[in-house]
Amino acid sequence: MHAPARANAAFAPADTALLLTLGGMWGLSFLFIELALRGLGPIWIVAGRTLVGAVVLATVLFVRRQQLPRSVRLWGHLTVLGVISNAVPWAAVAMAQREIPSGLAALLMALVPSSTFVVAAALRMEKVTAARVVGLALALVGVGIIVGPDLGDRGRVLAIAAVVGATLLYAGGAVYAKRYVSGAAAPLVVATGQVASAFVAALAMALLFDGLPTRAALRLDVLGAILALGVLGTGLAYLVFYMLIARVGATNTTLVTYLIPLVAVAAGVGFLGERFGPTEILGGTAIGIGIWLAQRERTEPVDKLAELKT
Repeated sequence: MHAPARANAAFAPADTALLLTLGGMWGLSFLFIELALRGLGPIWIVAGRTLVGAVVLATVLFVRRQQLPRSVRLWGHLTVLGVISNAVPWAAVAMAQREIPSGLAALLMALVPSSTFVVAAALRMEKVTAARVVGLALALVGVGIIVGPDLGDRGRVLAIAAVVGATLLYAGGAVYAKRYVSGAAAPLVVATGQVASAFVAALAMALLFDGLPTRAALRLDVLGAILALGVLGTGLAYLVFYMLIARVGATNTTLVTYLIPLVAVAAGVGFLGERFGPTEILGGTAIGIGIWLAQRERTEPVDKLAELKT
């Protein structure tokens, strides 16, 4: 069992560095996905990143002399989590990035806290307040502002819907984890089992829907992107995420939500030549303010959910 997080702990310089590192790793993941799409199908990208991530996490698990779960029941729950919190939403985001810029995908993924609130409130696990409702409404207005000019572009609209759907899957996974996995094993054990299960699910999905990879998958930029996604965006990101929760608490750790889109947009503009007009900027701003309103009254149930968000 792991020690409880200090929910309202203050940030030390080392904690700030960890938060910035986590924001950088998850923010750059959208750039790496874009690069990997040059030679791999979206589901193969998920299979690759989860394979590498599982190896990284299993290595750390071995070094720390911890063991994978032996309970068949717990493995069943971890498999469900691997599917709904990793394999399917990650595949949805990668598919969406075929149609929309990586930075825009990251802006939309910032809806995860709002989606978690919606699911938790629907299950009566979270208190509904006026500020949270206004925040959620403002975030949805932001999505509407972004989608509005593209209503005639079916592919782009479906891509945006896929990313929003992925945030709901993350939220559902967080609720499922709190109910069936929380406290059953140490966080590193849960993370390793979940990512390993996600790899098995993604591999089966890739073989079924993406077919076999082509020679383009062997390009150095594609292989490098998969390696970076697995090591940084999956394996090490999990470790830093749980380290931060232990040091400063779940609520403070969710500040990374604001860093990820900034890093992703900067990387998209700087390395991919993506451009964002007034519509994306206005919509993204509305989403950010909405998230802030919804998060500022956080209570323990959502903190517990945040501890298990991937």
